[in-house]
Amino acid sequence: MLVPDTLCCDTAQIHAWQGDAAYDYQRELMDWQPSLWKWLLMQLEELLSYILGSETASSITVPLLIALGLAILLLVIWFIYKTRPSVFQRNQLSNIGTEEEENIYGIDFDASIRQAIAVGDYCQAVRYVYLQTLRHLSDHAKIDWMPQKTPNQYILEYNKDDFRKLTTLFLRVRYGNFEATPSMYDSVVLLQSSIFKKEEGQ
Repeated sequence: MLVPDTLCCDTAQIHAWQGDAAYDYQRELMDWQPSLWKWLLMQLEELLSYILGSETASSITVPLLIALGLAILLLVIWFIYKTRPSVFQRNQLSNIGTEEEENIYGIDFDASIRQAIAVGDYCQAVRYVYLQTLRHLSDHAKIDWMPQKTPNQYILEYNKDDFRKLTTLFLRVRYGNFEATPSMYDSVVLLQSSIFKKEEGQ
């Protein structure tokens, strides 16, 4: 009677075992290590269980963790808004926009308006009239001009009917794709003249 050689390695059988999911013990070991989310849940649940009891803790752990995350996110957004408001304002549609508009004290408005009208660019003419109005109001301490402010913020500072109408026309031309016509330019000039007269006491 021949005794089988127990030291002989059956490679076919080993290969079959390796392909069988029932023998994939390494997978079980890998699943044992929790993810960061699961680890946070476990830590928070342990803390709440100690304070409130196990049943209450298991029911409020996930909602509490989500609320805490949202609170932190809102706090970060609020901090950025307070320290650097321009991050939010410069991307708004109603922001004034260009480099030239960021420095209203470096523009020869009369010459720029004449040049825009000469070439028929009434969009630019309307824009220059609006910026000239901002310059006038700033010089008379009616608004606190700052490069990052939006037209709507200036309305809050100088909430007069003529200025609101002038700002609306400016926004329509600048951001609303409205065509600036000679008649619109005339309306803007009349509104500006009314504002100037009121502030100069005429």
